[in-house]
Amino acid sequence: MNDQSQLWRDHAALVALARDWDRRFAGRRVDRVGGGPGWLRLTLIDAREDSGPPAHCFLTALGGATLIWDADRSPPPVVLDALERIPPQRLTAAPLLRGTVLTRVGVPSDDRIVALTFRRSDGTSLHLLHQLFGPRGNLVLLDDDQVRLWSAHRSPHPAVMSAPRQFATPPAKIDDVADGFRTQAVDHLIAHLIETSRARKSGDLRRAHDTASRLEVNLARDLAGAENGDHWRHCGETLAIHLHTLGPGSGSVTLDDAAGSPLTIALDPRLPPHANMEICFKKARKAERGRDTIAERLDDVRLRLAVLDDAVGELAGIDGSDPDVLQRLLDWRDRYSDLLPRRGAKGERLALREVTEPFRRFRLDNRWDVWVGRSAKENDELTHRASHPQDLWFHAQGVTGSHVVLRTEGRPDLVPKKAKEQAAAIAAWYSRSRTSGLVPVLMTERRYVRRPRKSPPGTAATLRHESVMVEPRLPVEQPDDPPGSDQR
Repeated sequence: MNDQSQLWRDHAALVALARDWDRRFAGRRVDRVGGGPGWLRLTLIDAREDSGPPAHCFLTALGGATLIWDADRSPPPVVLDALERIPPQRLTAAPLLRGTVLTRVGVPSDDRIVALTFRRSDGTSLHLLHQLFGPRGNLVLLDDDQVRLWSAHRSPHPAVMSAPRQFATPPAKIDDVADGFRTQAVDHLIAHLIETSRARKSGDLRRAHDTASRLEVNLARDLAGAENGDHWRHCGETLAIHLHTLGPGSGSVTLDDAAGSPLTIALDPRLPPHANMEICFKKARKAERGRDTIAERLDDVRLRLAVLDDAVGELAGIDGSDPDVLQRLLDWRDRYSDLLPRRGAKGERLALREVTEPFRRFRLDNRWDVWVGRSAKENDELTHRASHPQDLWFHAQGVTGSHVVLRTEGRPDLVPKKAKEQAAAIAAWYSRSRTSGLVPVLMTERRYVRRPRKSPPGTAATLRHESVMVEPRLPVEQPDDPPGSDQR
């Protein structure tokens, strides 16, 4: 299937699907939330009548499978088994969305983004934005203040960092595209899971085989050395017989052993004879102790290599792109699970982590958002994790102060001079130069800001910048300022 035939890449089809979801699902309550790294499943029930079958809305942001679809039932169990899942009690998005009511679904006029708005019990809203462009897309959950509560992946695109204010107008006649999304998405997801699973397992097997092969070589060498234990004991005993006749500085000697046979012994000329004798006995003891252990480990490694060869052969024989093939891959995984690395714990921590951004916030000219760090920790989070590389970064020059970021949506060239000066004035205000008449403020794109190695949180250095002279002041509209400490 080429890109042009994929509905989730067609903006008009997404608009039609959003209109269809808005018509069918608005007013329904989120009964359950499931998911894992890069995907969510929302189970919606009729909040007014609590009757009829639930609807399952699937949103995936996986590399090569950024998809959206709905169904009256879950996909085949094999699909959910192949996706990495996180228990609901550990899924950060679950308690935030569970119990909310879906109020609107829409698509902005200029982006492939599906925005779902939910009403909470306290009357406030949550906005779930599903980015369907880019290598892997993203899922971002915002509150009414545009604070990112959760995201599937770090560093979201600026387009999903604020809830859309306007949506594309659907066509007058809307075809039923839901079935098309349903069919294409599930088929594509199954093919994607098969392809990525086979590639990942092949890589895991190759690395495991290389590791075991290197270990086999090392153990075989150690065993050969361990077999020399009798030789080293023989050398030590022979040196003990002739110790009183030996002098220092010899590189090797030839002596008669206890049986009268000549024996050539290599010595360290830097050591006295008795030290060379102790070395021989030490090597003998080490070899004797390790011989059985090394031999046992070598047998285990050779058995592991044989099993790995069998696993590679079986994996090569699993071919195709239907659910049965996916099930065979899962069976293969279970059968050879002890050969494969465990990925779950790390994936759970990195892919679905709660990301809160309680920064001080301003909005300039009802267009440009400015975020201000209120502590060293927030400065670090704002500059090095929360902001986009092409956001504009400000800091009062030569004094302690807050990091200030003006969000540009990836187009710093479109930011007017007035907005830049206002952001610089905010940076001057939240610095130790607040009481000065004019303050020099550094301005640069965030991609040119670095944190020096081994420096404390909040430390930043710029690779390039320009200076702006401004008077410290705040915009007329004061920020919604959650409790926190000033960085002054």
